[in-house]
Amino acid sequence: MKSLKLLGPLMLTVACTSPEAPPRPPAATAPVAVAAAPVAAPAAPAVAPASAEASAVQEPSTAAPTATQTPAAHQVAARARGIDVSHYQPTVDWDRVKSSTSFVFIKATDSTGVVDPRFASHWSGAKKAGLPRGAYHFFHPKHDVDQQVALFTRHLKSDPGELHPVVDVEEFKTEYQGFTCEQLSGMLQRFSQGVEKELGRKPMIYTNHQTWQMSFCNHPYFVDHPLWLAQYTSHATEPKLPPGWKRWLFWQYSESGTVPGIPGAVDQSYFNGSAQDLMALSQAQATAD
Repeated sequence: MKSLKLLGPLMLTVACTSPEAPPRPPAATAPVAVAAAPVAAPAAPAVAPASAEASAVQEPSTAAPTATQTPAAHQVAARARGIDVSHYQPTVDWDRVKSSTSFVFIKATDSTGVVDPRFASHWSGAKKAGLPRGAYHFFHPKHDVDQQVALFTRHLKSDPGELHPVVDVEEFKTEYQGFTCEQLSGMLQRFSQGVEKELGRKPMIYTNHQTWQMSFCNHPYFVDHPLWLAQYTSHATEPKLPPGWKRWLFWQYSESGTVPGIPGAVDQSYFNGSAQDLMALSQAQATAD
């Protein structure tokens, strides 16, 4: 997934692929740095110990394999597969996409004041096609957390989607520099609590191993949050989980997939369950709203 900045307070979000940064295998385009005065690191709230409570929304019953288990080929084949899009995919034929796709995550917002220019059309188009949808926010630790919560949730209040809202956490440029793991974890906790307060759902964490280890030190507070893990590979049948998490809910396994109805490459992900499990999750989310 990417974020692109322009000079001044104006910012433009871009494709749903990784920005220039080591955490994820090579991103298509790096964000453009903004020439601005350094922003002082905000005081981070205290991060509570890992919560023992399960998410309020019941997830599918599919058991999570351990790191040493390899699911049978038929289990992998049975997993529902989907995509994520942003304005880097300006033209989408949703009826064609639906023929080969079970779900979609759509870029909604970025930082404190940027809405993806294709969010409204993608959001309504996917809904009209009957695809389960989730929206995501690209998180910026150097920008006001409460304003980021307000921007994201304001665009989901009337139609929160059928899947978890998502916070995209990945390093890029110098955004994560100058903060300790405790500070970054505190800001992400504040974002999570703000989203849950406004939408009634814990946001799903989208991240990769390097970002989570280097910038968040595998902080245990978030292990009860749903996990969308970016780990690109052409041979593994199961991603390696970050410490603490017992299962992944979504696994972004490619940034160069092809899907009928979308010109060019698109990110692709597995859902950790079947299409029937995905439908059950969607219905549970709708009931919780």
